[in-house]
Formats: sequence, structure tokens, C-alpha cells
Amino acid sequence: MVRKLKDGQITSSAVSESDEKLVISLDFGTTYSGVAFCFANQDNAKPAAIMDWPGNHGISVPKIPTLIAYDKQQPGVFKWGASVEELDTGIIGIKLLLDPEQERPMYLPSTNTKRDIRMLPKQPVQVAADFMRAIYKHALDEISKTVPKAYMDLCSKQFVLSVPAVWSDAAKNATLLAAKQAGIHPVTLIKEPEAAALYTVKTLDFSIKKGDAFVVCDAGGGTVDLISYEVHQVVPNLQVKELVPGTGGMAGSMGLNQRFAQAVQNLIGDEQWFPLKKSKAWAIAQRQFDQEVKRAFRGDPDEEYFVNFPMAALEDDPQNGLVSNTWRMTGQVVSQDVLRLIEFQVQASKLKRLGTGVSGIMLVGGFGSSRYLMLRARSRFPDIQVLQPQDAWAAIAKQVPHRAKV
Repeated sequence: MVRKLKDGQITSSAVSESDEKLVISLDFGTTYSGVAFCFANQDNAKPAAIMDWPGNHGISVPKIPTLIAYDKQQPGVFKWGASVEELDTGIIGIKLLLDPEQERPMYLPSTNTKRDIRMLPKQPVQVAADFMRAIYKHALDEISKTVPKAYMDLCSKQFVLSVPAVWSDAAKNATLLAAKQAGIHPVTLIKEPEAAALYTVKTLDFSIKKGDAFVVCDAGGGTVDLISYEVHQVVPNLQVKELVPGTGGMAGSMGLNQRFAQAVQNLIGDEQWFPLKKSKAWAIAQRQFDQEVKRAFRGDPDEEYFVNFPMAALEDDPQNGLVSNTWRMTGQVVSQDVLRLIEFQVQASKLKRLGTGVSGIMLVGGFGSSRYLMLRARSRFPDIQVLQPQDAWAAIAKQVPHRAKV
């Protein structure tokens, strides 16, 4: 006899200990990462994302930056996620380091990758393992707040790790090795866009039938990952089959961040730019652009957004909208790359289906939550339903444990 959680209470149940499962999923991203969990045997079990992270100053978010900064004197000591300040020398693109052959985004240094790896304090797999171990340990602490310790002790852990549809075998193997070193084992891999598609269908109650096809666009911070699926079964469980192989590119939202930085440099000039980018004021402005302006932007040239550089002592430039360390931004930010990638999947699906079109385009991921991207996609593909769950940023992490329930 073991004890099973039901309606918040510990009760007796004639099931084996292995029947009590805690499914934990990790969305290990290029720029942002998240963790979700689900107690598979609870009644009406639903996946939940970890929302409380160190360094976020009480702000609830489903993901934190994929950053790690080692102490130069003690390689075993490091900061991670939102605790890494802009002033620190953090390692970015940890995920890409697992496969040196992967194309690097524009916002990462275009230097010799092998030389960059030699300059790391540890091997790439160990760096990734340190980061995974940190977010996993924190996630366990947060999960333990939701159920009695006795039940946590009973549960066997099942791990699921999402990977891009275009991830190489070398990258998959390195990811699995890093996860094992982090204490996350055994692991089931699942393609990110497939997990996102199932989550979107369930969340939006998207009307779908056997034979339908749809494109999933997982637009993250550094990469855009796309794949098309055809529906083979709806009842009792949704089953899909890959229709067009995964494609992708380094067309994520960090490219917009790079353009923003260039725009600020052009606005204030090199003399003010170099001290600004080392200051807290720049870190605050970056965060505001990334988390507020970029997500709210609709593409209207008459829109106005105000970006603050507190205590920066910048010279006023009223003609260009800079007054009292506040910049009034106007105009458009265009990301045609994402639309071109979606167009390829749409056309390839039509060819595969002998001219029959796709039913929907699903936008998920950090950049996928952008209202601007959604409006541009709807304008570009007026005959296709463009779907975007409210919590698109956490779609992958939250669907994975639900998909893994047994």
C-alpha cells in the first residue's frame, strides 16, 4: 500500500510506488529556458510552469535568460539566469556550444567557434550541465511547495527535454549527456514544434479534423524553428505525422535587440554610447525594449514608445526624441526573415498535399508571442488561420509534461 495525493490530501491507494509520477520538462533554449511539471496521477492533472526565478525581483515569468557567469577565481561558483547582470561577463548561446557546426545567430560573436570553446572555463557539455542543474534544482524547490513532502518522496521522476526539429544528432547526444551530468536522467526527447502544436490546439480549442495540415512556427530569441504536420487522428487522442521536414534559421527576436542597440548608438553617438553600454541604465533600457516595447509593437509607423535610461546623463536631443534620459521611439521594426520561413513551409505543404492548403499557422515561442508578428503573418497569409496562445512563450514547456503523461 502506498499513499496517493487526492484533493490535496494523502490517502491510501493500492497502487505501486512507480504509478506515482512527477513529469518534469525542460525547454532549454538558445536565449531563454523554462521548466514545467505535472503530477501525472492526480485527478484533472494539468501542467504548470515554474514562474518564480532568482534575480527576477518578484516578477513572475515562465522563462529566464539562458545565461551563466562563472567566478574567475572559483570555476565551481557561478551565477545563472536573471541573476546574471549585464555588467557581468556571462556565457550566452550555451545551447549552440553543444554543436559547433550549428549556424550562429547575428547577435553572437562571429569569431572562431573552436577558439571560443577553448576559452571557456569548462567544456561546453559541462557548462550546459551546470546551467541545467541550476534550473532543475530550483524547479524542485518550487515544485515541493505545491505538495506534501511525503508525496514528493513517493513520486518517480520522468524527464522530457524539448529539442529543435532541425537539431543535429551531435547536438542531441551532447544535450542528453549534459542533462545526465545535471542529474536529469533518463530523458525522453521531443521536438519543440510538435509539443507546441499540441498545446496550441488544446489551449485555443482549434477546430481540427483528420486530414488537416498546419504549420508550427516556434520563434524564439535566437532561432526560428518550423515544421508542418498532418492530422492522422483526432479521437480519442490527437495524433499528427510530420508532413514537411523541419526548417529553421537564426531569425529570432534577438536580431531586433541588435537593431535596437545600433539605433541607440546612432542616436547618442560613440562618445556617449561606450560608457552607456557598461551602465545599469543600458541594462534597464534593454530589458524594457525586450519585454515591453518589442512585444507590444504592431508595426504602425505612428506608434510611440518611451524607453528610459535612468541616471545616464545623456545629452538632450529633442529633434530626435531624446529628452531627460527618455527616448521617444517611433516607426517600424520589420522581420521579414520569419515570414519567408513560414512561406516555405506553407508552399512545401501544398506541394506534398497536391495543392491542398494548410488549415492553420501556429505561432509560439518568445518572439511568437509578439502581436506585431501575428498581425504581419495574418496579413501575409489572409486565407490561413493564424493562431497564437496567450502564453505562447511557455507553450513548449507546458505541453511537454502533458504529452508525456502515462
